[in-house]
Amino acid sequence: MSTNEEVRAPARTDSVDPRAARVRDRLRQAAFGLIEERRVERISVSDITQRAGVSRQVFYQHFRDRDDAVAQAVAASFRDLAPGDGVREDPRAVIRRLCDFAARHDRLYRNLYPSAASQQTANAYRDVLHPACLRLVEHLPDPMTLADFVVGGIIEVLRLPAAGPGGPVTAESLRRRVDACLDVVGRR
Repeated sequence: MSTNEEVRAPARTDSVDPRAARVRDRLRQAAFGLIEERRVERISVSDITQRAGVSRQVFYQHFRDRDDAVAQAVAASFRDLAPGDGVREDPRAVIRRLCDFAARHDRLYRNLYPSAASQQTANAYRDVLHPACLRLVEHLPDPMTLADFVVGGIIEVLRLPAAGPGGPVTAESLRRRVDACLDVVGRR
């Protein structure tokens, strides 16, 4: 983080104060709901604050800008899908939950890409996926590189329906695509 980012960082981003956490969650829920309804560039900070029932001043205590709020809202949803470190759970279960999430929220993906928040969101997705993918390929030579390869493939497969008009996205269609990626590394 640069010095400028440290100065601009919201004061309550990591606050453990239950009241601050509740407000931050309301703002995230508002941003998440809006991104499912319309493209990121058509969402304003005012839209988020009105939906959450807070002031702009409160918003800026928690987020730098609209894109930060959107990215954090989606990232929090990803983290909820893979609680803990993912070591105790079948990695395929984590990946399948992410497929189900992508199918349920396919509009979100279409509305998110491309935007300034999409890279932050992709990074959050990668952070959730990487431990599961690493476990899938730990038996192969150079597992770190292969895990990165599998993560990239899964992200691209899940992002593809958002890039084009295509038919409805289903969890099953996403799972089939992801299973094809897993077949490459010999794990299904």
